[in-house]
Amino acid sequence: MDILKYLINNQDSSIDILKHLVGSLSNDQLIELRDHTTNDDLWFYADKYINPKPMEVKIKMANPPLQLLLDMFANSKGEQLKRARCELQKRFEGQSFSDQESIIEAFMKKGTKTDVVWCSKHLVENYAETVVFQGQTFNTYGTLFWKDEFLDVVKYHWERDMENYKLLKVIVQFDSPEYLKAKIRSMENDCEGVIDDVAYPGLLLKVCEDGAYPLPKDRLTPFQYAYISAKTNRQISEAEATAAIVWATEHETFWHSNFVRSNNGRLVFHDYKYSTIGLALWSLSKLGHTSAIIRFNEWIQSVIKILEAAEYLDIATIDNTIQENLNELNIIFCHALS
Repeated sequence: MDILKYLINNQDSSIDILKHLVGSLSNDQLIELRDHTTNDDLWFYADKYINPKPMEVKIKMANPPLQLLLDMFANSKGEQLKRARCELQKRFEGQSFSDQESIIEAFMKKGTKTDVVWCSKHLVENYAETVVFQGQTFNTYGTLFWKDEFLDVVKYHWERDMENYKLLKVIVQFDSPEYLKAKIRSMENDCEGVIDDVAYPGLLLKVCEDGAYPLPKDRLTPFQYAYISAKTNRQISEAEATAAIVWATEHETFWHSNFVRSNNGRLVFHDYKYSTIGLALWSLSKLGHTSAIIRFNEWIQSVIKILEAAEYLDIATIDNTIQENLNELNIIFCHALS
């Protein structure tokens, strides 16, 4: 199918679906789309792919140092230690970056399981920052508080409590693929609930980076299988792409946030940040399964027509309409695969 022609002929469709098709165009096609489209959003995405813009994230700065509390935490015992720990945790978010870093270092140096687990969520938070140096712009990526010296104490506690998913997330992000490959079988056998529900997809992303480790399809949802395949550059079949978008549609929990009014008052689809549908569409776009995206777009446009005719457009109406029309989505895909 000619994707460029499809985009030009369907400019009034939801931009949150069409944008996943824009990414499949070549640079020359992107320029042609930008020059000929009358849709401002399509023009924006075409221009974005031709000239990618750097991402900017600001780091919050806040309160003065808490040296007295840090000294109490490091040198006290009993109730005084508990009070210092509680107060540092409570005031953490309001501190300057340097003070937050001091708190994290104090907790990791103390090294108790309670302190390390509390730090874990801050150790895996990512940031992206745009830096201008000598007239040139650079994008830097990393984690705010992580230091390699923390890994041993995290591993110490995790290896004694492998079902602790907070520690597992740190291990997955910072330990080597070789270490994770050596542990993955025991994790699959001994931590099945935690692995399946929380960290297993992230673990597979790490150990499958080199393409040598096979994806255990039977332990993943169709959506997870497509997403991990997209992230690790593995191809999936048209049937697997279909299963992924159908599964994501059936399990989406943000439908009430996935429909918004455009400037002209029309109801349009919007892939809510981190929604299952949005990630599924990204995966299929990355894998080149544009026909599945087009079929989903056809279905979502039919749903929008029903919603626009509804007397009241509330959360219950949206959710009920989606559920009542899921069978039609399956029919569309089954017909295409037959």
